[in-house]
This record gives sequence, C-alpha cells and structure tokens, in this order.
Amino acid sequence: MSGQTTMPIDALRDSVHLTDPYTVRALHGRDRVLLGMGRGDGALYLPPGGGHVLVATGGGGGTTATLRSIAAQAVHLGAHVDLVDLDRRRPSHTWAASLDRIRVLARPDQVHDHLVETAEQLRHQDEETPDTWVRRRLTVIENADQVLHALRHYWTQTRPDSQLEEAPGVEALGVLLAAGRAVGHQVVAGSTRGIPPHLGTQVGDVFTTRVLAYGGQTLWARIAPEVWPVPPYSVIPGRMHAVQDGTSTRIQALYLSESEARAWARGTVPKEYR
Repeated sequence: MSGQTTMPIDALRDSVHLTDPYTVRALHGRDRVLLGMGRGDGALYLPPGGGHVLVATGGGGGTTATLRSIAAQAVHLGAHVDLVDLDRRRPSHTWAASLDRIRVLARPDQVHDHLVETAEQLRHQDEETPDTWVRRRLTVIENADQVLHALRHYWTQTRPDSQLEEAPGVEALGVLLAAGRAVGHQVVAGSTRGIPPHLGTQVGDVFTTRVLAYGGQTLWARIAPEVWPVPPYSVIPGRMHAVQDGTSTRIQALYLSESEARAWARGTVPKEYR
C-alpha cells in the first residue's frame, strides 16, 4: 500500500496508483472508467454512456499510459477492445498480448480491414446505446497521426489506380467517430491534432473528453480552444487536464504499470478488491 495518507486532501495527489486507498475507494464497485483524481480526492471518470476520448500530450507526457489505463479498465468491466499499435520495433502495448476481449492490430492492413468492417456494420445497426459494458466496444489508437499516414500509404500501395480522394480506412474512421457513440462504440485516440480533419466539425464536438498534458498554447488552441486562458502545466508525471463539457479539470491521472494493466484486464485484482 502507498505511504500517502488515506484522508482526502485539498491539493492534488502526486501519484494515483491502483492500490492507493483513495484509488481503491474510487474504483470499488464502480462501472465507470477512472481517469484520475482531482482536488480533494475528487474522482473524475469518463462520462456514462460512452463518448470518444482524445489524449494529447507532449513527448513523455503520458499519452501511452493514459490509453493503457483506459483500455485495461474497459476490458476489466467487460468491454471488447481493439488496440491499434503500429510500432513494431517498439510496441507500446505489449501488456495486451493474448488477453481475452482485447485484440492488438499491429499492421496497416489489419487496421484498414477493422475500420472498414466496423463502419459497414454501423450503417446497418440501429441506434441503441448499450446498457452494459459487455455490449460496448472500444477502438484504442496509439499515435493516431501515424495511423492515418499508414492507412493512406497502405491504400496507395495496394490500390495505385484508385480514384478515391481519401483512403477507405480513413473514411471509415470518420464514420466511426460520427456514428459509433450512438451504438456504444468508442474511439480512444492519442493524437496532438485530432482526427480525422476532413469531418469539418470542431474537435470538441467529436471528442467529448479530451486529456491534455505538457502542452503549450498551440496544443491547447488546437485541442481545447474553448478553454482560455491556457491552464499552467506541471512537470509532475501524470499531472493532466481533462476537458469535459467545456470545463477543464486538473487531475493526477491513474497510473497502471504494464503488469498491473494486464492483471487488471484479466481480473487478477489486488486483495483489497477481493
């Protein structure tokens, strides 16, 4: 157990780990994904009923750790997760290998097929927000900017004579962002730009939750333009701002190590939860 006090505090915690007493209280018996703890140990969760999530940080700001935490919690709650991680030399999500209800997509052709098939299913699916996590699905995308580039490159290489203005995989991602929320299919993406740009909508209209860290005014203007002035950032690892409903909340993000994320996703939980 952590050596930190179990009593609520006015300031932010310097860390939020799985077995810290205040984290145990925030997670125990909940059916929501915990983002982190705010002032006075106020827990901040993803909104009930879904909604896309964009995580945008500078280098080393915690994008991968945040995606890992969200994905592991979703699987723990019963959802199915498709995790896009195209970096073969240094994959970011080895913790997810061979786990039930989670599929790692490590090649552009796999990502293309997944997105196109999902978009086609959405076109024939009645709008009905799932009432249980077992019926929800998440597409978690590490480095979305790289993924968009890879999808376009894949299409030009495999269909050099195509007259389409945009790669079908990118178009399909736009469909998923536009229609997925209504049927319980969420996109959780790491990107400093927002995706895809051709939707013609504000980033806040697509991503109901945006998590930012280590970002200057340029990043904030791109990802959360409605929040002004730009909140100060901190060098404390895991210190972030979550933007929901036009409001920015400063949080210390929940941190799961790779081994903790794997165990949590599998349901191998600490004794405090048994």
